[in-house]
Amino acid sequence: MADERYNIGPMAASWLRALRSEAKSENTIRIYGNATRQFAAFLLDQDEGYRPVADDEGIPGRPAPTDLDEVHREHVQAYIAHTIRRTSAANAHQHFRALKTFFNWLMDEEEIDRTPMRTMKPPTVVEPEVPVIADDDLVKLFKTCKGKTYAERRDTALLLLFLDTGVRLSEATDRKVADLDLDLMVLRVLGKKGKWRSVPFGRATATAFDRYLRAAAKHKGKPLEEDMWLWWGDQPAHKHHRLTVWGVGKVVKRRCAEAGIAPIHPHQFRHTFAHLWKVQGGNEDDLMRITGWTSRQMLSRYAASAGAERARAAHAKFSPADRIA
Repeated sequence: MADERYNIGPMAASWLRALRSEAKSENTIRIYGNATRQFAAFLLDQDEGYRPVADDEGIPGRPAPTDLDEVHREHVQAYIAHTIRRTSAANAHQHFRALKTFFNWLMDEEEIDRTPMRTMKPPTVVEPEVPVIADDDLVKLFKTCKGKTYAERRDTALLLLFLDTGVRLSEATDRKVADLDLDLMVLRVLGKKGKWRSVPFGRATATAFDRYLRAAAKHKGKPLEEDMWLWWGDQPAHKHHRLTVWGVGKVVKRRCAEAGIAPIHPHQFRHTFAHLWKVQGGNEDDLMRITGWTSRQMLSRYAASAGAERARAAHAKFSPADRIA
């Protein structure tokens, strides 16, 4: 019927297929797919989704689109505002960037003549200072997986990898055995914009990885091959199921509960790594290369965590008054 709301889902599915053909990372595709699915649901839902809202002068708002060409800036604005209320400005900003890329693709494919987002500005995001993980909490966390079982070997290697390298959740999770080189002590990871890099780690992490690989071979009942996934489930029924990003997140959450500490998001390890690197006087160029940052802005953003603590330590070391006294 002519008054039926338009479903952008099929177009979004075509876009995601195009992204896969361009070898975009699975994490990027997950994020973009989530944004377009939620936007499609928002436009279709007549109860909790888009509703025309009259302006201050009582002029009715734009009706829900019944065709792709009818998707207007007003619809996207309403969705972004809805996302901010439902989640956060940071999440809405991520959805904004995904939808803008989607509509630009529709223009390139000549499905639309112009993008409804051409003059839109992204929502303002105030970056919160992410707390670094306290040393006492790290000690408690690693005590929970101190043992010789497969799960303990796996979780020790996984947690040490996060702490020792600051890799992103998807970079740590979506790895094959061939990506790991214990002799050179590096892990090859696929970062943002499809860029590969080799991330170094220390002797403790190398030892944990070596123990984990031996435990994994016993757990699976066969030698690990280079094209196999690196991380596997610990239950007998799941030993042939690889860990996903959600699975890794659940592992960290469960270990936090066992340690009796507040839940830690894997990304906090990235902030903690940057903080500890700076505390030890590590070179900023090396830090950027290890973490995959391409701008000083990202370095400043992550280094802000516990920056006051570093400033106090630096002042205690370089205090002009103390030097004179």
